[in-house]
Amino acid sequence: MTDILTLADNLRALPDAALETLLTERRVAPSARAQDFFDLAELLLDPSSIRGALQRLDRRTLSVLAAATTTPLPAAEIADRLSAFGAADVNGGDVEERAAFAADRALLSRAEGGYAAIDAVEAVLATWPTPGIPIAVHLVSAPAPALPAAASEASHALTDLSAAEHAFQTTSASGELLLELLANPARELGKGGPALPERKRLATVMQVHGHTIDAYLDLTVRAGLVSHIPGLWLTAPAGEDWLALTAGERWRTLAAAWLNALPSQVRTVLSGRTRSTWGSALHDYAQWLYPAGGDWIRGQVARVTDQAIMLGITSGPTPDAQVPSTAGRILLETDAAAAATAMASNFPTHVSHVYLQHDLTVIAPGPLEPGLDVRLRTFADLEGRAQAFSYRLSAESVNRALSAGETSAGMLEFLSSLSLTGIPQPVDHLISQAASRFGAIRVGSIPDDHPDALRDAKTYVRAADSALIGLLDVDQSLASLGLRRTDSDRMLSRFDLEVVFWAISDARYPVAAETATGELIGLRRRRVAPPVDAPPPLPDHGILIGRLREVESDTSTGTDLAWIARQLDAAIRAKQTVTITVEVPRSGPMDFVLEPTGVSGGRLRGRDKKADIERTLPLSSIIALK
Repeated sequence: MTDILTLADNLRALPDAALETLLTERRVAPSARAQDFFDLAELLLDPSSIRGALQRLDRRTLSVLAAATTTPLPAAEIADRLSAFGAADVNGGDVEERAAFAADRALLSRAEGGYAAIDAVEAVLATWPTPGIPIAVHLVSAPAPALPAAASEASHALTDLSAAEHAFQTTSASGELLLELLANPARELGKGGPALPERKRLATVMQVHGHTIDAYLDLTVRAGLVSHIPGLWLTAPAGEDWLALTAGERWRTLAAAWLNALPSQVRTVLSGRTRSTWGSALHDYAQWLYPAGGDWIRGQVARVTDQAIMLGITSGPTPDAQVPSTAGRILLETDAAAAATAMASNFPTHVSHVYLQHDLTVIAPGPLEPGLDVRLRTFADLEGRAQAFSYRLSAESVNRALSAGETSAGMLEFLSSLSLTGIPQPVDHLISQAASRFGAIRVGSIPDDHPDALRDAKTYVRAADSALIGLLDVDQSLASLGLRRTDSDRMLSRFDLEVVFWAISDARYPVAAETATGELIGLRRRRVAPPVDAPPPLPDHGILIGRLREVESDTSTGTDLAWIARQLDAAIRAKQTVTITVEVPRSGPMDFVLEPTGVSGGRLRGRDKKADIERTLPLSSIIALK
């Protein structure tokens, strides 16, 4: 029986749920061009598809495939062959489970008497010595790389302190990322990843190297804090809530996301390495455990270990000397809640007071409590974060707060409640003067029925002081707004209110937005991704399965002429030898071993291997084919 014929029959017999699972596990695209089960069988037996499936199988499962033969064998006999190859502690039940797992993914065939190897899979296995992957016998005999020595207890304290430093840095940088994306979402390049200007902007705000931005975006997207929509990254609704958490609670969210995103294969690799050095030793073990994994397993382990360093799950002087921290071991062995408690014990303590300086800086001797930090940032910009956090007040930052509806009295009252040094006169003067000048320039929307709307204008700009309008008129940084002066105190623009408002605000003018009646309105640069009710579903192969079943309904029985013709067509294209059972009048069923060469006029032509002659058989007389 040929691979394609066997697999097509097996696929046809599967219930829809099992077929959906197989297609998902083998990563068959819902849009795959498979018109019937023979096409699907050919797709699954394509060498590239088989290699993709094998790279995610561990060493023991691959050894079961290597020990199987084209003659069906029960699991017990496959276990005996493994023992003969040199495998130790072979368990028949484990072999049965792994053989069934492989058969469910169309990598072995179920048959009477057990499991049979598939020629196409064996052909891929036979190519392994060429690219350097171990031959079948080595799958069961090659020993695992030696486990590195466990770190000494004396080094744990230093490891935990270093890990906490990295974890706090990552947590803080992630917070800066979310705040920046709230105000200015990041654009994505067509080939993936943020555009270079966006990468530089984010790196500056987060105070990290530009090459790490992808890792931060990946981590925060997996944690549900950032939403990635086509062409854009935005802060998610959950990200706003996360900003109100303590550093320990923030780390818990990130660490849990890291843990939950571990591929099952990588989790298996890490399970035995929670108390030993990672680095190159971990990569060696992963390559041994998944010998067909190649670049895929190396990439997965590299991503996971790089983020583990960021989160303080591991720490060490070099990438090859990384050792799980106490919090990292707890995370891998228990859960994120217990790990967060261990990690937070080494974090800087949150503070609730600051020092206001005459140079308009606000110095916090540690990380501010989340609620206080969020409020302070509405009218002060973070300048640096180390052992002390530094914020700066400016006319621009105060204007931003006033534009959002804040008042000078509210800002001064808040600062007074925080400050250990009172309110310095320069701070009071800055806020008071900014408030007095705020709204000197007003921006508003033009109603559709207003005469100015007929002049292709959407927004007006006005000022009681015509000199300010004159400054706007000659300011080259605002040229893109296309401002047109229509009076000494009024200008028009074809752009929307918010575009005009923020452009003028960024140019550091005391601008305010207003309604048609002159009432001030607050504007915030806050763009949050729309809420997502559920995670993206797995690929849905319903349409593909429906199409296969529709074709099957036309060829629903094994003796149907159309089904037999399709089987023969597959055998002809594969140049396979088949056994055909023909009903001969007055003689009963007879078997012929043929290599089919063509079907036409309701008759089959084929080369009889045994008699070495060409035969012609009527399709209507064929009752079975194998």
